[in-house]
This record gives sequence, structure tokens and C-alpha cells, in this order.
Amino acid sequence: MHVKIIASLGPSTREESIIERLILLGVTGFRINFAHGDPGLWEELIKAVRRAEEKLGRPVAIMGDLVGPSIRLGILEEPVTLNPGDKASIVLAEHAESGEEAVIPLPLRRFFAEIEEGDIIVMDDGRVRLRVIEVAGDQVIVEALTPARITSRKAIVVQGKEFGLPAITERDLEAIDFAVRNDFDYISLSYVRDAEDLRVLRKIVRDKGGEQAIAAKIETRSAVENLEQIVKETDLVVVARGDLGMNYGLEEVPLLQERIIDEARRRGRPVVVATQVLESMVNSPTPTRAEVTDVYVAVSQGVDAIMLTGETAIGRYPVETIKWLRKILRRAEENIAVNRYPPQETRWAYASSIVETAEAIGADAILVFSIGGSLPPKIAASRPYVRTVIGTPSKRIARKLSILWRLDVLLVNAGSYEEGLARLEEELCRKGELSIGDTVVEAYRSNNENRVIIKQILSCQSGAKSFQHP
Repeated sequence: MHVKIIASLGPSTREESIIERLILLGVTGFRINFAHGDPGLWEELIKAVRRAEEKLGRPVAIMGDLVGPSIRLGILEEPVTLNPGDKASIVLAEHAESGEEAVIPLPLRRFFAEIEEGDIIVMDDGRVRLRVIEVAGDQVIVEALTPARITSRKAIVVQGKEFGLPAITERDLEAIDFAVRNDFDYISLSYVRDAEDLRVLRKIVRDKGGEQAIAAKIETRSAVENLEQIVKETDLVVVARGDLGMNYGLEEVPLLQERIIDEARRRGRPVVVATQVLESMVNSPTPTRAEVTDVYVAVSQGVDAIMLTGETAIGRYPVETIKWLRKILRRAEENIAVNRYPPQETRWAYASSIVETAEAIGADAILVFSIGGSLPPKIAASRPYVRTVIGTPSKRIARKLSILWRLDVLLVNAGSYEEGLARLEEELCRKGELSIGDTVVEAYRSNNENRVIIKQILSCQSGAKSFQHP
């Protein structure tokens, strides 16, 4: 597939057998949300993914999602259920029994200092809306504007307000340490406000000896206002539509999605769309027509990957959800041509020339052997319609590349570009994915020069005849 699939892990997908099935169905990345669970659960999930990856021989990325400067509820022993017009109390506390008492704990004193009568509190990706009708010290009385079922650790947004919290919390520092020690591939920061938030995260990761790529979740008004600088600073962009829908009107989200994707692609950054993609499949074995259309829109906009959240983390049908998403993606890709963006910098020109050459001659594949991992993302950013296979000797690089547009990634042990490409050809021949007569375009460096080579496969046993592209 051109567009990759990232699945969130949780109670519905903690079994290794389920993870194996998802990888076989096309999942190339998994997300662990550090807002839920504990290091014991996270470690169990990581081990299950890595065992499945080793067994199936497919590189798989793991992304750790930090809580960031969010406001989250405390622990509710029983959910709070409200109908429109019902009242509830939000109190400064870590825990509450709640249930019929309608007491909601929130362990952040700053919230109670800055909340005001008339403020609108939104949660659950915009489905729950509460109006503040009274503020009394460490207690806030709210009235439900919508039906609500409120559970533990839900993130909340106060429309029109940001509370000036630190970009990285103490809980985040513990999660970063865990992610570095357990070789995560991406660390994503929630509620990014500006490029400095990402620089802070990157420094913390590097100081701990980590090499993780940094992802920015765009979900706040500040992030949208500072979008250009954030995209420049990050390694990957996530369009976090759930919280965008809480910070903006729902009618604004499609326009924001388009703008964010456009900015990411113009800057050559991988971009992922997340939240409520196939939301109905949390409880249903089939998606809605609106959800299918939503996926088509994301494909047409040229996203690298689509990330599922509750559908696979807590949903009743995680395997069926991936089957449906794969089916929709394949059909969409057969019928939708993605717009391309010309490179804005000369360093992108080489990658574009590789893609242009392959498509001009009708090549069967683009083959790249990458030691440092810098060229493949640029090729993916050029959105090739020719199959693109990346060989690399590094598991770390293979995993990071696995969620990028159109890239098929294989581990190839070699010490030079020429040897790596030869072994990549041999492996594809062995798997029946290259045949005699196929034409391939190969990219590598020779004598510190970038080269583009056209080859015709004459024999899968004795190598290939080649000539250099003019």
C-alpha cells in the first residue's frame, strides 16, 4: 500500500497473536499512549511487538505518545453519566468514587485558579460539552450541554484558553526515559504550542542517549498559529483531529487538516492523520459511509499514514478494522492521483530525479541501499508511483522508514552501497518480486557523488546488466 497504517495498542491488542495478525494485514507501526497504563503494561506490549516483528521478518515502528501539557481528569472509580441540563462538580483531587454523586476529580490546581464562569469545557474528542456555572475555590460546578459518560484520565480543553503548563511534565520525563531505554522509534509530543517545545523534547532525548525521531501533534490553537516553525523543527507531523475539534469548531477541522498536511508536505515532512478515522468500528464490525469517505480524503491529500486510536486500542473489532482500512486504502489508491510538490531546496532534487527517472522509463521498481537513512524519506516525500524498496543494514533505520509513503523496507547486511544493492536484488529475486526482464532504477553514492543507475535484470542468479542514466 502507498499509505501506511499505524495502530494504537491497548486492552484489545495486547495479545501477541493479535499483533501478528495486524502486521500480516499491513500494519507497519504501533502507538503506545503514555497517558494510559504503566511501565509494566508498556513493556509487555513492546516485547509482543518485537517478538512478532522478528517472527514475521518485517520491520515495525513503535511510537510513544507523551501526555504533554494537557489537562486530564483523575481516577474515577465509577463513570459519571450526565444528560443535558444535569449538574456535576469538578474538584481538586486525584481520585473520586463518583457514580451517582457526579463528582469529577481533576488534580491540577492551576485549572481552578484560571477557570471562569461561562467557560465551555470540552472532552472526548468534542462529544462532551460542559458549561461552567459556578467557581468556588477548589470546586467548579458545571452543567452538561450534551449527553456525557465521563471516565478516568480523559483530556479536557477549555475553549479559548491555554493554561501555560510546561511542555514536558514529570510523567513525561519518566515516559521519555522508558522510551529511550526500550528503543522506541518515534516519540510524539501532545499539545505542542511552538517549535521551542520540540527543541526541549529533542534535547532531553539526546541527553539521555536516545536517537528517536520527534513527532509533533498539531491539536492546539497555538500549534496552528505557529505551524510553519513547528513543521520545520519536527521529524513527523500528526494531525490530531480529536483535540483540534475541541479547540476549534468541528466545521473547521477539515480545513485545518488540509492546511496542516499541505504545510508538512511542502516542507518534506512525513504526515499522519489520526483520531476518529473508523470510530464507529469501536463497537461495529463495519464502518460508516462517511468514514470511508474520510479515508478517501486523507489519501487524496497525500498523507504518509493513517493512525487508528480507540478502534484498535479498546475496540471490539481491531482485526476487522484493519481489514476494512486496508480494503479502503487499496481501492482509493487505485483511483486517486496524489498531487506532488516541487522540492523547495536543492538537497531534495536528487530524490526527485530518482522518482522522475523511474516513472519516465516505466521502471518496475526503485531500489535504494541506505546506510544513514537520509535519502529514503526524501524519495517518499516525492510520492513515487513506482514500487520503492529500501535496503538497510540498520534495524533502527528500517523501523523508522516503515511508516513512510510507499516505502517497502528490507534488512540487508552489507558494508558498501554496491554490495547492498546486489544483495537487495538477490533477495527480491529470491522472493519472486523481481523477474528476468524487469527494469529497475538504483540510487547510491559513488566517490562522493550521487548516482542514478538503470538496470535490466537478465538473470536472477548471475546479476544484472546495467548502464548509467545520462
